[in-house]
Amino acid sequence: MIARRNLGTAALAALTAPALAQTAWPQRHVRLLVGFAPGGFSDIVARAVAEQYTRSLGVNVVVENRSGASGTLATDVVAKAPADGSVLLLGHSTPNAVAAALFSNLPYDPLADLTPIAQIAVHPHLLVVPASSPYRTTEELIAAARARPGSISYSSAGIGSVHHVACATLAQKAGVEMVHVPYRGSAPAMADLLAARVSMTIDGVSAVAGPIGESKLRPLAAGTLQRIARWPELTTLQEQGYGEIDAMSWVGVFAPPGLPPALAEAAAKAADDALASATMRRVLEAGSSIPASRRGQEFRDFVALEIDRYKAVLGNSQIAL
Repeated sequence: MIARRNLGTAALAALTAPALAQTAWPQRHVRLLVGFAPGGFSDIVARAVAEQYTRSLGVNVVVENRSGASGTLATDVVAKAPADGSVLLLGHSTPNAVAAALFSNLPYDPLADLTPIAQIAVHPHLLVVPASSPYRTTEELIAAARARPGSISYSSAGIGSVHHVACATLAQKAGVEMVHVPYRGSAPAMADLLAARVSMTIDGVSAVAGPIGESKLRPLAAGTLQRIARWPELTTLQEQGYGEIDAMSWVGVFAPPGLPPALAEAAAKAADDALASATMRRVLEAGSSIPASRRGQEFRDFVALEIDRYKAVLGNSQIAL
C-alpha cells in the first residue's frame, strides 16, 4: 500500500466529488503569486483563475505580482511558504522548468519544493518586429545581423525566460550575434518593442495579437513546430530553415510542498471550474492558447519532462545566454 502524506489511502478514496466541493479552505484570504509584471499572459490568466477560485473555494483570492529574476523570485517565495492554503502560485514554464536547466544555484527544486495542482494552458509564440522595421522576412533580419554583428537586439521577459531562450536559440542556429535586452516581464518588454527601441522578439500570441491587428507589429514566423491556427499562412521557423525551435510557454497552479491532498484535490477541482468559465474561455481564445488538463502527478511528470527537454537543448547547443 502506498502511503499518502496527511491523508490515508482509504480516506482519499472516500473523497468523492461532492465531498471535495464541501472541503473547507483553511484560510479566508489567499495570495496567488505571479512572477511577472501586470499585463502579461501569466498575469491575465492569474486574474481569471483568482476570480473562479474565489467562487469555487469560498475564499478571497488576490493576485500578487512579484516580478524579477524571470519569475524565480515569486516561485521561491511559494516554495518556502507554509502549506496551509494561504499562498498559491500561478507558475510558468520559465521559473518552473527552464530555470532548472539554466541555473545551478536555483534556490528551490521545481519538483521537490512545489506541489503541482493543475496545468491551465499552453501558449504558442511567434517572431515579430515593429511595423516600422525595415525587415519583412526572417531571412532579411538574419542577413542584417550577419552583416552587422550586434546591430539586432531582442527583448524578453527576463534572463532565462522562454522568450530569451527562443531568441538565443534562433541566433545560435542562424550563426549570428544578437543583443539581449531583458525586462521584468512580457508587458514592459513589449512596450519597448512597440516603440522600436529593440529590433525583435519571440513572444506569446496574447502579447502580440492586438498590436499585429493594429498594424503595430509585423509577424515573421511562428515560433512553434506547428503553424498557429490564427495565422495559418505564417510559416514556422523550422519551415524557414532554422531547425527545431519550439517556442511555447505554459502556466499552471502550484502550492507549497506538503499541501494536504484534500486541499490539492479541491484546488484542482477549482481549476477545472475556471477552465469551464466564460471568463477563462475568453482569455484563452484571445491568446490562441490551448486549455490543459494535466492535474496532480500527471502535471508533475510533465514538468519533469520539460526540465529534461530544456536541459538537453541548453546543454547541447552551446547557446550564449
